[in-house]
Amino acid sequence: MTAGDGGNERCPDTVEVTDMARTAPSPTRTDWFDEADCRDADTTLFFPVSESGAAAAKAICETCPVREACLEFAVDTRQPDGVWGGMTPIERHRLIRRRQKAARKERARTAA
Repeated sequence: MTAGDGGNERCPDTVEVTDMARTAPSPTRTDWFDEADCRDADTTLFFPVSESGAAAAKAICETCPVREACLEFAVDTRQPDGVWGGMTPIERHRLIRRRQKAARKERARTAA
């Protein structure tokens, strides 16, 4: 830009576009859905209006053979609602925070 052009520098007619490296999203396994104890249950049980209404869903999750896979799916995909793997959204949020804190401590320990 020069002093006499009034700030209207001409833009180029073409813009060079370069490919940006992108990491492929990791595939989320859902083959466990068919084995879930909740597959035939009323879905409204798993989406209670309050945390205190989650007891019925948690009871189903308690004996479910795919509970861990269900919970990891919810954590990995950041499910905002519902009971997944026996945990409510607030409980999953707390789990994620605990895992993050543990990972930070581990990184600090190995970096020292």
